[in-house]
Amino acid sequence: MLLWRGGGVVAVRAAGVAGQFESRAIEIADLPDAEKPAERLYRLGAAALSNSELLALICAGRSGKGGSLDRVTRAAAAAGSLLAIAAACEGTGSGLLALGLVAGEARAVQAAVELGRRMPSESVAGRDLLNDPRLVKEYLRATVGPDAETQERTGCLYLNARNRLLRNDPALYVGTLDRAVVEPREILRRALLNKAAAVILYHNHPSGDPTPSREDREFTRRLSTASEAVGVRLLDHIVVGREGCVSFREAGLL
Repeated sequence: MLLWRGGGVVAVRAAGVAGQFESRAIEIADLPDAEKPAERLYRLGAAALSNSELLALICAGRSGKGGSLDRVTRAAAAAGSLLAIAAACEGTGSGLLALGLVAGEARAVQAAVELGRRMPSESVAGRDLLNDPRLVKEYLRATVGPDAETQERTGCLYLNARNRLLRNDPALYVGTLDRAVVEPREILRRALLNKAAAVILYHNHPSGDPTPSREDREFTRRLSTASEAVGVRLLDHIVVGREGCVSFREAGLL
């Protein structure tokens, strides 16, 4: 379905294909009012809009010059996915400028992405994470990061004596496509520095399959033994993948 018609590359809503963009050259002048993103948002709600439409609304009026819709749509087509847009927000946001957005648009997108990243933290604040593994898995799937499909990354949640979150340490180790090794002593050193009474270890599988490997199981046994020795409880080890999450505790592996 048509999104916008313009004097250049524009996005087309691809039915049933979430998170992807297509592009084709068509004209904007004949676009019906009912198909404009703002009007569709008003009538149908945000969930009915495509990624390109939402991106255009975030950037609307941020360029200080004309042609924002056309430029934003070109950027969406160049990025190809929401993960790529989120990755382009890292640091100063120079990746967004490389996609063709101007500074004001890039700042607006960075702010929107950062708000999205912060929201999951509020869902776990003050909650007993030992007795709600579902909540922990949802939180980790939302916060593992835009490079989760290209690098294996090990992180840790540090908890107090009531199993409430003290801090998320998402970059204990950043590895390669299929390996992210960190020693138990480094995890426990950071846990003690953060005055943690318990930890939940997590890492991602870039392959998308969250099934724990033999190495994952062996490392978890080592960490569990070392944790007991220093009085820090290992509550869980969660493997995050595109296909879901596996909790060692729920699976009876811990």
